[in-house]
Amino acid sequence: MAAAGGDRAGGESRRAVKLRLIVVGRGAADLADFEARFVQRLQPFTSCSIIELPDGKGRQPTQRKQQEAASILAKAGKGFVLFDERGKQMNSMQWAEWFGAQQGDAQLDFVIGGADGVHDSVRAAAAATWGLSQLTLPHQLVRVVALEQFYRAWTILRGHPYHRP
Repeated sequence: MAAAGGDRAGGESRRAVKLRLIVVGRGAADLADFEARFVQRLQPFTSCSIIELPDGKGRQPTQRKQQEAASILAKAGKGFVLFDERGKQMNSMQWAEWFGAQQGDAQLDFVIGGADGVHDSVRAAAAATWGLSQLTLPHQLVRVVALEQFYRAWTILRGHPYHRP
C-alpha cells in the first residue's frame, strides 16, 4: 500500500507495510467491534486487513485441516507467521522490534488456523511460528489479541503513549 498523505507527524515518511491477518472461519459477532476498532487505529501507521477463509467441511479433523491448509497456502504470501500455542512466546517490545526490522514495501501475513488447529504442511511452510499464550485460545479470541498487539507494536515504534511498560 502506498503511503497516503506523504509524511507523518515528525516528518518521517510512512513505510508501505501491509498487514494481513489470514484466518480460518468467521469472527465472533460480539468481538467484531473490537476488531474493527484496532484495524482503524492501525491506519495512521500501516494498512491492516482481515481475510477470512472457509472452515473445512470434512467429517474428520484431519480432513478439515487438509482442506483449510490448501486455502491458507494459496492465500498466504511467502514468509508468513503462524500463530500457534506451541510457537515462540514474545513480549510486546519484541513484537515492536520485529516489525521495526521489516524493510521497505512489505506485505506481512499472519495466519490463524481453524478450530481444529492447522495441518503440518502449514507449519512447515511458515517462516515463523509465534505463540500468544501457552493456553489454548479460541481462534476468534486470537484474532482480537493479535490485532491489539499489532497496534501496540506500532505505537511502541512511534513513541505513542498507548503502551505503558
